[in-house]
Amino acid sequence: MAQSSRTERMGRVRSKRRRNSTVIGVVAALLVLVVAGIAFFAVRAALEDRRRKELAELREASATIDASDVPTSTVPVEVPLLVGMQISEAELLVKAAGLTLIKVPTPPGEAVAGIVLEQTPVAGVRITVGTPIELIYADPAAVAAATSGALSSDAPASGLVVCIDPGHQAIANTGTEPVGPGASETKAKVTGGASGVVTGQAENALALTLSMKVKERLERYGVTVVMTRTTGAVDISNAQRAQVANEAGADVFLRVHADANTNADITGVSTLYPSGNDWVVPIEAESLKAAKLVQDAMVASTGANDRGVVPRADLAGFNWCTVPAVLVETGFLSNPVDDKQLANPEYQDNLADGIARGVLQYLGVSE
Repeated sequence: MAQSSRTERMGRVRSKRRRNSTVIGVVAALLVLVVAGIAFFAVRAALEDRRRKELAELREASATIDASDVPTSTVPVEVPLLVGMQISEAELLVKAAGLTLIKVPTPPGEAVAGIVLEQTPVAGVRITVGTPIELIYADPAAVAAATSGALSSDAPASGLVVCIDPGHQAIANTGTEPVGPGASETKAKVTGGASGVVTGQAENALALTLSMKVKERLERYGVTVVMTRTTGAVDISNAQRAQVANEAGADVFLRVHADANTNADITGVSTLYPSGNDWVVPIEAESLKAAKLVQDAMVASTGANDRGVVPRADLAGFNWCTVPAVLVETGFLSNPVDDKQLANPEYQDNLADGIARGVLQYLGVSE
């Protein structure tokens, strides 16, 4: 009995010691947390106090600066949303913001006259005062402005006019139009075009890039260039594009496209020309002459597979034309090699060089 009592007493002592140790540990941990909390809030208070002092110093310093001493060119301005507005209203907003405006007219097609179709920079971007904003807008007088010299280059005027039509547009118009004047047969007004099998590039965007490069090269030689579009945000049918060339009295109507085929092995460049119906008889011979020159120069400049010149009787963009016309197929977006080349700026330059050289040869302009 005595031995058992002694064992029990020793067990109770050990249990008490363990409980005391646990309590001491908990208390110590709580003390650590309290100290850490006090330190955290002390540091935070110090930082807040420092921030308040810095702000007070900044306010005091800024109060001594005359606003006229601050260059306005460093003040950021947010670009407003201008697409969809009338150009006159957009112009007022741009000027009110203290920004510089560049207006670029493009034939309206089926867009509302005067409507802003595209802006650069886009809405929401912050720019400095004096930075130009470019607005492309639908203008029925765009063709007349171009041919009168409003869009001319620094080169001396040659009296020659080329109308360039970058194929397709950003959003297709599947409504129909007669394939030729008075025709009962109809075709889609304008399709969206192909896309690169590897790069995913859109044909309408590629065609515009190439067209602008050709435009720049032709203008070096004093050729007046009229564009059917300068943005993808248009709605201009193929017949309307031909009529832009007619209205401009173009010496040649140059249509720029890329090709596609279900057979991904097909590659190369070709040039189409109007032939095979009564509508194009007056322009067929000159169109064929231009097509041969452009095709040969394009092949020589790029080394691409030569698919030759191809007569077409089914294209509204040809059949509505009263001026010589050609359509260049600059490669196959369905072919991986062609697609990658067409996305290469250096190859694009080679293409533009060849196309422009062929057009200049047709026009009788010496390089």
